[in-house]
Amino acid sequence: MKNLFVKAMLAAAAVASFSAHAVSVNYTYTNTNVAGGDQSGKTSPFLTAANVATPGSNVFVETFGARNGGGNSQGCGLDTPSNLVSLNGGTYDFRKGTVAGVAAAPAGDSGCYAYGPTANGSLPDVVTVNYSGLLSTLGSNASLNYLGLYYGSIDTYNDLMFYNANGDLITTVTGASLIAQFNGTSGNQSADSSNIYVNLFFSPAEQFTSFAFSTTGRAFEMDNVAVGINVSNNVPEPGSLALLGIGLAGLAAARKRKKA
Repeated sequence: MKNLFVKAMLAAAAVASFSAHAVSVNYTYTNTNVAGGDQSGKTSPFLTAANVATPGSNVFVETFGARNGGGNSQGCGLDTPSNLVSLNGGTYDFRKGTVAGVAAAPAGDSGCYAYGPTANGSLPDVVTVNYSGLLSTLGSNASLNYLGLYYGSIDTYNDLMFYNANGDLITTVTGASLIAQFNGTSGNQSADSSNIYVNLFFSPAEQFTSFAFSTTGRAFEMDNVAVGINVSNNVPEPGSLALLGIGLAGLAAARKRKKA
């Protein structure tokens, strides 16, 4: 019963605005299918159940599964070539599973994920994910208006910071704000309300080219990162998808009775 209550609260979460009103969390989206084989079932609404961008969606995805080779001993690493997406500053790594005092896998995630700092890395840790290389292949005016990520065991000391092409800070989305929005508990490694797929949409005037994950504790964990160009935020909310599923089930039952 408690789990149902938590899910109901997540589905009903209202829009929450952050500094400068540049970005808002529209809702948490939990895919009903298994996402990318990582068993979490949490990915972007713009991706298929296999964590592949829907054709024509203008969305690019990073699952840290080293899809193009070159992974570490666990087969984890960046999917995207470094000339398109680069990670700079701080310390970070990719792994599977939880290691006490180092990193906790996002709830239900048996695949690869990114985290920082590393076991020997210092705090605070700030790592910038820069999409300038990717955007340069799409034209001089290209920028990003959407970020989605599976944010694992969100802590009050975790923050996301967004920058434009000039390196100016657009906005900061704090872990404390997300925890408050979704009625979560800081650092909880299993609850849906603290392990959330967060969708962030930006206005045309405040689109970004890079974002940084910042933490003053251990650790920051994320997976199934999706970025989009001119992506509409008119996507189904979990409640709408559930109603659609009920409707389809009813239609199937009616057809079955008719055949009988």
